[in-house]
Amino acid sequence: MTPKERQIVRRAVDYVTHHAIAISALGCSLLALAGASYAAVGFANHSITPVKQDPQYLGGYVRAWASVAADGRVIASAGKPRVTMHEQPVPPGDYDVSWRTRPDSSCIAVVNVDARSPGGGYAMPETIRRPHRDVQTTVLTYTSAGQPAALPFDVALLCATPR
Repeated sequence: MTPKERQIVRRAVDYVTHHAIAISALGCSLLALAGASYAAVGFANHSITPVKQDPQYLGGYVRAWASVAADGRVIASAGKPRVTMHEQPVPPGDYDVSWRTRPDSSCIAVVNVDARSPGGGYAMPETIRRPHRDVQTTVLTYTSAGQPAALPFDVALLCATPR
């Protein structure tokens, strides 16, 4: 392989490495779009009725939500979440959301960086259910270049319908 070809391969690998989350999100979006397109074309109109839908597989609800400023202040919410930011030397953009709820089923958090954030960015949540305590979500926010940054975000706690 010539030095120029090696440089091209290295740049391609660097690009994929730096944009892996965006590329995987794009792949998931395309997969969801393909599924929705199949559902729109593949099923006859009014062929799915509520009687045919099993709530065991389709149920779920938003247990709580919050709109959070970059400084960790809760701007608006439901479910009284408490947000704390980690102190230095942890990189900026590391938040803990305590939901103060004890759901009867499994829950996940969905988060996105607020659209009003200059330059955009993305966020990654991790939700844990602490034994005999509330549910907690750790949110990490990043600039569109992948650098940790304190950014405003919206987060929702989605829980399965209890059986």
